Amino acid sequence: MNEHEKKDTLVENVFFPDHAPRTESAEFLKTKHDGHKANLPCMISGRTDAVEYHHIFLEWAYSDAVDWITVKKIALGEITELPILDPVTDLPTDKTFSAKDSLIWAICKLAEARGMYWETFDPTKPEMFVDCMANMMVLDEKFHRAQNHGIHMMTFPEWIFQAWPRKAAFIFSPDEEKEGVKP
Repeated sequence: MNEHEKKDTLVENVFFPDHAPRTESAEFLKTKHDGHKANLPCMISGRTDAVEYHHIFLEWAYSDAVDWITVKKIALGEITELPILDPVTDLPTDKTFSAKDSLIWAICKLAEARGMYWETFDPTKPEMFVDCMANMMVLDEKFHRAQNHGIHMMTFPEWIFQAWPRKAAFIFSPDEEKEGVKP
């Protein structure tokens, strides 16, 4: 086999909308309370202790930058066509594509499958989606924030591999090799 190590440095340069310091909304507190009460497991390890709640489809810091009226209309099928975006400017062109072929439509449907009710969603209260269980992944702190394992610490294509069953003896990261961890 040609197993080899991949080491990258990722530099992000993006803007967040202006926002107040993060506080836990009533919806987020309820989500965590209900999750802990139900003893929900980490979606990777299955452990139920030391779990945290990760915003999967949208981080809280972007809440005020989303057009929630449009999102609700896409989710409810009221918007069926979306503009094709210019790849240089990211501005809408005069051409469209089916909303059902968009990632936002897929996210809305995944959220529905996880208990999101778009019919009752109030676009003036984004926390109804952002901080609800449908927008959360229950993760052990390792898979949430740890170097070489946490979703906040690596790109999604590398991170998601950890959810897949491994072949015997495959070591994912150098810390596992140093610790003699076997899958």
